[in-house]
Amino acid sequence: MKKLTAILLALVMTASLAACGGSGENSDTKETSAQSSASATSEAKPEETTVEETTASAELQEGDSGEGEKTLDSDFCTVTIPEGLQYKINSYYHDEGALGSIKIDFGKKGTTEGRLEVSTTRMISSLDNAVNECIRVRNLDTYEEGKSEIGEEVTYGDTTYKVVKMSHEYGAETCLVSYYKRADGKDIYVEIKTTQNDFDKLPIDDPLVQELAKSAVYK
Repeated sequence: MKKLTAILLALVMTASLAACGGSGENSDTKETSAQSSASATSEAKPEETTVEETTASAELQEGDSGEGEKTLDSDFCTVTIPEGLQYKINSYYHDEGALGSIKIDFGKKGTTEGRLEVSTTRMISSLDNAVNECIRVRNLDTYEEGKSEIGEEVTYGDTTYKVVKMSHEYGAETCLVSYYKRADGKDIYVEIKTTQNDFDKLPIDDPLVQELAKSAVYK
């Protein structure tokens, strides 16, 4: 009787140990599977980047075009084309000496109704110099003296512009002209112009033009 009891006790203990071992192995397997799944999910998830970051890091090229809202970041300025305007980069160049310029055409109808120009090659030293430069270039472009009218100062964002109205043999245009002093001495000439012709007409005080001028940061 005692021998039978001992055998039964031994069988019970063996079964208990087998159950414990199986449970531990199953737990380890589940934990390993969960870790593998989490790792795979982590590797598959792409890095998150915002549209703004992508736009700011992109290299601008002559001929690039699109529509707002779009931020364009160049060596000379950062400007946001507001929703409602289309744009095209007319020209963009710069050298290692921080000299160069960018010209961005814009308009509402898919035509060039305005242009933003930012340049370090105009050799100006004040806002008054910038205004005179704006008028001088217009007179050269038209091959005859045009009429110019220097208006008031307006401030958009952190920049003060001077309003310059001009008429010549090809029509009329109005400019917001500004000057930005750089620490390296290569000062910036700024001009935002809009045409006043019958077909391509965009007032300089249009809310979208004001929004563009306000967004511009010169550097």
